[in-house]
Amino acid sequence: MQVKELVAYLDPLSVTAGETLRVMVSCHRQGSFRAELVRLVSGDSRPHGTGFLELPLDADFAGAYPAREQMLQPGSYARLPDLPELAAMTFALAVFPTTPDRSAQTLFSRGSLRLEVQGRDLVLWQSDGSLRLPGVVRSHRWHQVHVALDSTGGEVTLAARRLPAGVGERGCDWQRVGGSFKEVVQKGDWLLAARESAAGPQPGFNGRLEQPRLWSQALPPERVWADGAAPGPMAVPTPPALPAPLAAWDFSREPHSDRLLDVTSGGRHGVTVQLPTRAVKGSTWDGTVQRWLDAPAQYAAIHFHEDDLADADWSPDIEWIVPDDLPSGVYAVKLTLDDSEDYAPFFVRPGVGQRRADVAYLASTATYIAYANQRLGLTEGIFGSARPKNPNDAYLLDHPEVCYSLYEYHADGSGVHFSSRLRPVLNLKPKGVPWSFTADCNLINWLDHEGCGYDVITDEDLHREGRALLDHYRVLVTGTHPEYYSTAMLDAVEGWLGGGGRLMYMGGNGFYWRIAYHPERPGIIEVRRAEDGTRAWIAEPGEYYHAFTGEYGGLWRRLGRPPNAMVGIGFAAQGFDGGTWYRLQPGAQDPRAAFIMDGVRTEEILGNYGTQGGGAAGEEIDRFDESLGSPRHALVLASSENHRPGMLRVKEEYHMMEPPHEDPKVRADLTFFETPAGGAVFSTGSISYAGSLAVNDFDNDIARLTSNVLRRFADPTPFQYPEDA
Repeated sequence: MQVKELVAYLDPLSVTAGETLRVMVSCHRQGSFRAELVRLVSGDSRPHGTGFLELPLDADFAGAYPAREQMLQPGSYARLPDLPELAAMTFALAVFPTTPDRSAQTLFSRGSLRLEVQGRDLVLWQSDGSLRLPGVVRSHRWHQVHVALDSTGGEVTLAARRLPAGVGERGCDWQRVGGSFKEVVQKGDWLLAARESAAGPQPGFNGRLEQPRLWSQALPPERVWADGAAPGPMAVPTPPALPAPLAAWDFSREPHSDRLLDVTSGGRHGVTVQLPTRAVKGSTWDGTVQRWLDAPAQYAAIHFHEDDLADADWSPDIEWIVPDDLPSGVYAVKLTLDDSEDYAPFFVRPGVGQRRADVAYLASTATYIAYANQRLGLTEGIFGSARPKNPNDAYLLDHPEVCYSLYEYHADGSGVHFSSRLRPVLNLKPKGVPWSFTADCNLINWLDHEGCGYDVITDEDLHREGRALLDHYRVLVTGTHPEYYSTAMLDAVEGWLGGGGRLMYMGGNGFYWRIAYHPERPGIIEVRRAEDGTRAWIAEPGEYYHAFTGEYGGLWRRLGRPPNAMVGIGFAAQGFDGGTWYRLQPGAQDPRAAFIMDGVRTEEILGNYGTQGGGAAGEEIDRFDESLGSPRHALVLASSENHRPGMLRVKEEYHMMEPPHEDPKVRADLTFFETPAGGAVFSTGSISYAGSLAVNDFDNDIARLTSNVLRRFADPTPFQYPEDA
């Protein structure tokens, strides 16, 4: 297998005429790389796939560039700025370590002063030695930690006590150790969850920190922690017996941001780096509230991880202004370094004032980000054998520093809540397994073959602009797997449909998880996998609400907005051991469906071919279900059958220890219905469906049926809502 020697990412992912596309490249070999512009048409390069097709285009950035390596440094931490020189001080914070036995992990540092967790010990480092408090630390328990020093008196105290997890466990009383200290603490920034070095901050702490406070005098722990816990947001300044702190950072405030608010009059506000997890339980959470907005003081903690990565922060090698004459479409910057290549796809949407097509293809960029750098199929064989299938897969396995998708765990076992496009994403490229972006290229290929003219827009555009973006279009075509939707996105699609829009839902497992976009940093999403659903991990109890928005997370189905009510079908089952066919149902004979079935063979079997191992119905499938909101007047045109043993009902639909067998609800339903405002919805119910379109050069019943729908949906003639509906 070819070794991959360069990787790249772009910012932004969606551009229009006059905007600047920034291309960040890192090469693992010296020399020069070449860059060119291509339009992507078909992305499946497998021998038995639908084929790979790119169209080279002229671009003024095309040419050779010097190769250089740009590094990735995962790990979240915080910076507390502008702290004065201190001859005496007390620093207190609550600590919840999650991997104390992995290695020495820094809790805070300033100059030569550094406090670490080392196994079960706390170690305070200073320029002339260290001070060790042994045996106090336990994994996944809250500790109150206290450092007091006085350079004038030459004394330092390190103290800690462990809090119990409940009535069945005993904590420990204050343990302390003293030593000598004769230097002052230098003026400047302090770091939390990272140590200082000549190469810059070195993060590496796994766990939670809460409410750090700093005094400019040495105080005993019994005074500082007199209330038994870190004070809530309204408890600063502390009672008169205790001097007001020099600084006190309240992590419960503005958890949607990177800011750490100092609630004293000093205003020494800090900042987080690489997006640690906020709106998480602190040491005072007692289970009486589940929403962080209802009791912020109980959520005054931050969870840091050694493998957080929100922004690679590479410098651009290419900055290109998108020309006015570049049509809307799916493109890539193609990069080559000797025999190694990389593609960095991007989407061009119509500019302001440019003519719009009647049809828009909505690229599922939220889902692409959710799955960014997913290793699940490579390490556990979900999509076949558990081995790399191409150079991008191999690179992903060899370079853990590109970090994770929303389907994985951090090093400490906590689920990954955030994902970002501001880093190399090895599976947001063509020539991959036919999943997500590569599978969606089958729809681009089909739209090109249809020659109907279409624009390309993205989830991120939809989230930002809302329904106004969709109002330009008569027809909206989704990707094969539009799984992740923000509230703004779902509101926009529902509102547009209510106004007469025509939606072609061309996949499966769509509109499933609620996500939140970062309100200040485009390209970053959050998920809270609450309570139920087919998922890789579940959020901690009490942490089901998004930090970015305060919204309850989880399935749209559990939030009262099941996809069935919008597109007629909803997620029913998943399995990756091959696809199957549809069998025509009585709905296909209804006169309302005559335009769909025009020219389609009347045999009962439909779509028993395709690139997904047997047919058009497979991988993740959706079914019609009136109990979940499917419109009563919807026509089920065809239903899948004969699924293989690995196709199992979604977890949220069975309540015993074992899923049902010979299950009639495990099926994909091909559906159509009209809306009251003259619009309509066509839904395929299968991720694999698009892999059947190009078979026999688009001369097949799946392609013919789907083309019939597209042509009629593009016709401005309103659909008639059935009188008996």
